[in-house]
Amino acid sequence: MWRPGNDLMHMNSKANKVGSTTMTGRTPSVFYWNLALLVSVITALAGAGCRSPHSSSMDDWFDSAALPAMSGTMNYSTNALHEGDVVGITFQYSTNFNTVQKIALDGTLNLDMVGPVKASGKTLMELQENLTRIYKPQVKDDVLTIKLITSGASIYVSGAVLRPGTVEMNRPLTVIEAVMGAGGFDNSRAKLSGVSVLRIENGQQKTYHVNLKRLLDGKDESPFYLKPFDIVYVPAKTFNY
Repeated sequence: MWRPGNDLMHMNSKANKVGSTTMTGRTPSVFYWNLALLVSVITALAGAGCRSPHSSSMDDWFDSAALPAMSGTMNYSTNALHEGDVVGITFQYSTNFNTVQKIALDGTLNLDMVGPVKASGKTLMELQENLTRIYKPQVKDDVLTIKLITSGASIYVSGAVLRPGTVEMNRPLTVIEAVMGAGGFDNSRAKLSGVSVLRIENGQQKTYHVNLKRLLDGKDESPFYLKPFDIVYVPAKTFNY
């Protein structure tokens, strides 16, 4: 009498490879062999499907894909601090010097044991290196870390927009993003081809012209990134009656 258990024990034997067939044309051992193979495939597929979509390899792929778009545009490590920014200063061991402070209007931080320190105009890395030198007599080789808690930088948007006023700059902003933060364009009045950005550089007022119509039409793919305290002006159309 044929028993499934006996066939499974001898499924690798030569006799069961091409033995006498049933009406379906397959031996029982081949049937169970195929069944075991199917179960293995299903188990493997189920295991693969349970993998997190945020695996390290996938994250690496997304990170590398996003790098070219941001390369050469904005970098927080090279952005200068401004009056109104709030920074956190922490020491690994000398925690009594840890502090969270807002950069004053004169551009300084008033720190315990060292007094006023110029912070405005420096990057986080530059300020960290400077404070490491200043605190060295008190903390020796303790590790000092500085983080930007909140940014006091703002953008001013005026003209033919729905909500003219201040837009907080807590991340890199383009002209189009700043306008959207001000409620968007007034479609009946805004002249998108004549947008101006006013900026103070080296003590002088400079004006940059941005054609947002070309951007929205897909004819210009170069983003115009704003700097803290820039003024974005959206002019109104001129109507001749």
